Amino acid sequence: MFLADRFREVANEERGAALLAAIGLTAVAAIIAVTVTSTSLYAVGYSTSMRSGVQAQAAAEAGVDFAAASLGLPAAVCQPQYSSTTEPVFSVAVSYSTLVTSPGDIDTSWVSGCPTTTAVQRLKLVATGTATSPGVAGNSSGNTRQVEAIYQYTLTAPPWLTATGASIYSFSQTDSTVNNLTLTQAGNILPTIQYLSGSVACTSGSTIKGNVILGSGGASLASGCIINGDLYASGTISLQNSRVNGNVSASTGTYPSVSLSNSAIVDGSVFAAGPVKIQGAIGGGIVAGPTGGGSVISNGATVGGSVVVAGTVSNGGAVTGTITQNQTGMVAPTVPYVPGWVDYPYAITDWPGFTETTISGSSCSGSGFTTAITTLLASPTPHVLNAVSCALDFTALSSVQSMKSDLVIIGNSFKLGGNDFESSDPAVDHKLWFIIPDRGVTNNHVPDCPSGGAFTMTNNVDIGAHVAALIYSPCPITNSADVWRGQIYSSSTKTANAFTLDYVPIGIPGVDFFKGTNAGETPTPPIATVGSRMLIRTLAG
Repeated sequence: MFLADRFREVANEERGAALLAAIGLTAVAAIIAVTVTSTSLYAVGYSTSMRSGVQAQAAAEAGVDFAAASLGLPAAVCQPQYSSTTEPVFSVAVSYSTLVTSPGDIDTSWVSGCPTTTAVQRLKLVATGTATSPGVAGNSSGNTRQVEAIYQYTLTAPPWLTATGASIYSFSQTDSTVNNLTLTQAGNILPTIQYLSGSVACTSGSTIKGNVILGSGGASLASGCIINGDLYASGTISLQNSRVNGNVSASTGTYPSVSLSNSAIVDGSVFAAGPVKIQGAIGGGIVAGPTGGGSVISNGATVGGSVVVAGTVSNGGAVTGTITQNQTGMVAPTVPYVPGWVDYPYAITDWPGFTETTISGSSCSGSGFTTAITTLLASPTPHVLNAVSCALDFTALSSVQSMKSDLVIIGNSFKLGGNDFESSDPAVDHKLWFIIPDRGVTNNHVPDCPSGGAFTMTNNVDIGAHVAALIYSPCPITNSADVWRGQIYSSSTKTANAFTLDYVPIGIPGVDFFKGTNAGETPTPPIATVGSRMLIRTLAG
């Protein structure tokens, strides 16, 4: 009996111990489960936070690159803020400083918004990038990142605004063909071809040492055509077996806005309003938008910078920088300002210091004209030959004309052929003007060619090294294998025949060829240049 009771007591004790052990094991298991769950949630949160941080950082850096590329366009298209609502998602605030470097630990010289003064020295971009996939489990620290970048930055007046007229200006270029044209810089101002209306089709070897600006027209370059400056067009641009040493900019969005064959080279960057097709080589980057569509970078093509497009990119080539697709907030590139036609009717009061000699009727030709022009060329004082009613034929003169002073020749039409105009003293430079006055409707800003008016050059007309000559003609100009030193301002200038122009700006006294007097015209904005990056750093989330 005693033993039975004892066995019952032991059994009860063992059941109590087992229960306590079970409860203990359950508690330990619960702690382990909670720990594992917490660790898993932390790991998931940490991983997603890291992922969102990388995405946000990449978006912020993409915003910096996009804004920097956009700010390299003419200053007229600058935006104080840039943003994208599609991947990569970013917003970029722009500010500038007129100081070359920071004044100290705290730089208070920054001014928010677009640069407005040519004294600007630095550009600051603060980009906030937002992750496409935010962190979970309360881990939101990586959802945004801020990147600050500071660049050297300058605003300068366009080179074609610092002279007294373009090297070749055409109001409405009727013949787009450019054949064996050589444009060089004889003075200290970079040459520029300006067509208010008209296209360029370079069909044979030409070298243009300057800029080409087509206010309303496109460009097709082939057969070894070289532009040593920038090419701007409102229409499409096609380059085959040609080279542009500067930038190429097309302000329309038809496909392709800009195309390069496999033998075409652009040493600068390509700016286009729409998609591009690249088979050749680009030294800089590509900015194409806001018109979308599929841009193509073919096998064998090379791009030395980043690519930012409003549409998509099919890339089979070699791109050094990043590729950003479906970019929102893009602004189309603009063509630099091409002024309207300036009417010049002629008045002797425009020429202080010049003496006027007038001929008309029978004196316009034969010995009357020969005597008059010979006398004025030999005069040591400046003169104006007013032959406004005359059709002047210079082929009747001897081949070499020696000048002792500046001379203005006013005529109804001009025929030059085999003439060589030289300074009588190689140590003294002279100026020569050939002017067909625009005496049509007053201030209609359209070239009014007079009845019987014409300007032709044949048989190698040559302007010597110490003479600078300007043609002002509301009539079309034709030429044939001529060498001109100075500039040409006309309704249209034929460049289908071999032609050499050494640009020396001389203008017309009191006439501003850049003013742009047509209604609605606005001045060309300064050229914006984004220089080297001085600093880039991550600020915060």
